[in-house]
Amino acid sequence: MAVRDFFTPALLLEFIDLPGPLARIRWGEKQFDEPRRSVRRLDGEPDAGCLTLWSAAPSGFRYEVEAPGGRRSGLVSWHDVHQVVNSRLTPVRYGALRAAVEAAAAHDAAYLPGPIPFRTPQMWELHFHRPWARRASELTLKAAFALDAICPPVKAQPSLF
Repeated sequence: MAVRDFFTPALLLEFIDLPGPLARIRWGEKQFDEPRRSVRRLDGEPDAGCLTLWSAAPSGFRYEVEAPGGRRSGLVSWHDVHQVVNSRLTPVRYGALRAAVEAAAAHDAAYLPGPIPFRTPQMWELHFHRPWARRASELTLKAAFALDAICPPVKAQPSLF
């Protein structure tokens, strides 16, 4: 769970493409330039509703769970993360992840922030924003499915549709 919940599809692709252990360590250090990362565990997962936190540690990260019985933590090295990811990585899964991440990024780059080429904001919403948002959601789901194939969740989450 510490590895799977750490990554977005784009971050996982970045991590997979790193050339070696030193590059993974440097990449990992940069991930903690921002404030601490956290997420709440979902229903059906161990310690559902508890806050989980990631913080920088030498050559990896510290993963903490604020459980009812007290805070638990452990160290995870970037080498361990690499092993977890590579244990389920196949050429087909890598290709699906790359395609999904690149399609989502290209789609995001095509976003028009306002109704400039349209006569009214309503026309912009109807003819551009709603179809764009629908397609963005589809691409985000495909990327999430590709991530799940490589780093599966503890409990499979039901499809949104």
